[in-house]
Amino acid sequence: MSDDYLEHNREHWDAMVDAHWESDFYDVPGWLAGKDSLGPIELSMLPDSLDGKRLLHLQCHFGQDTLSLARRGAMVTGVDLSARAIDRANELAALAKLEGTFVHSDVYGLPGALDAAGAFDLVFTSWGTIGWLPDLQKWSKVVDHFLAPGGALVLAEFHPMVWMYGDDRSKFEHSYFNRGPITESSDTSYSGNAKPKTTNLGWNHPFGEVLGALIDRGFILEAFEEYDYTEISCFSDCVEVAPGRYQLKGLEGILPLAYALRARKPGEDTSA
Repeated sequence: MSDDYLEHNREHWDAMVDAHWESDFYDVPGWLAGKDSLGPIELSMLPDSLDGKRLLHLQCHFGQDTLSLARRGAMVTGVDLSARAIDRANELAALAKLEGTFVHSDVYGLPGALDAAGAFDLVFTSWGTIGWLPDLQKWSKVVDHFLAPGGALVLAEFHPMVWMYGDDRSKFEHSYFNRGPITESSDTSYSGNAKPKTTNLGWNHPFGEVLGALIDRGFILEAFEEYDYTEISCFSDCVEVAPGRYQLKGLEGILPLAYALRARKPGEDTSA
């Protein structure tokens, strides 16, 4: 596949960064004051203690979740396609007085940008990440490359059913299966903030593709859960049905909106 999609998506995420930095959605001042950006779904898949854990955060945006993991004791490295995001991540780390390494790279190119094969106890990625990648076999190969034997991948993601619907939720517009790129243009972020108009390309990945890519690398699935809510109000028709739980208006309790998993790389875990 041509790498043209990377240029479109890099431009898109460069434009998103400043809109998000100033947004109520990300609430940087509140986070700096101690607000946690991690929710119970992803936390349920992580170890109870992250003290001393070497953690690689793929597609970290401007590092808010990465640094929330650092607050919990992890030694973190965040990676993002957007150079603007990496600049802001370093700025956020300095403001918060937290240690973190941030690397500018796309996921597939990361083995050439970060010399750390087998160096991490955990690889973490969450909320709207793998949909920007066309090939999950290549993704799982990168995860495998960086995990130490016995290390684990933690993934929290929107359910593939979500991306089948049109914006008005009246009909299915896209396949559940990965039938190629879905191209969209927008001048507004999911945070509700205006941004320059950009075009982006994404892919819907059914569970068979996600789990198959990990199984083919020999990973062992330890935990898998589906949820009828998301922790963040990132769709225009979200309604809060309980504190921190959002569902789609008119589809409350009907449509699966999120899932999370933990998959372990074979081998002896030497991190304890």
